[in-house]
Amino acid sequence: MKSNHLQIDTIVNDLVSERFDEIDDVCHFVQNRLGKMDNQKAVAFWAGREHLINDRQTLQIYVKSEVEN
Repeated sequence: MKSNHLQIDTIVNDLVSERFDEIDDVCHFVQNRLGKMDNQKAVAFWAGREHLINDRQTLQIYVKSEVEN
């Protein structure tokens, strides 16, 4: 469980430093880092949240959802 938390924090920090402009880029980056590709879950998560692309808390929730599923 602790390793998941560290992995999530590392990915979120990297996302924040990258400053992506597009949700597709965020999803590709995260899924590539995790070694899984499931755009349907990512699209469902980000629907209506596009304006929160640079919000650390939203990014953390998204990354956590990708790690846990």
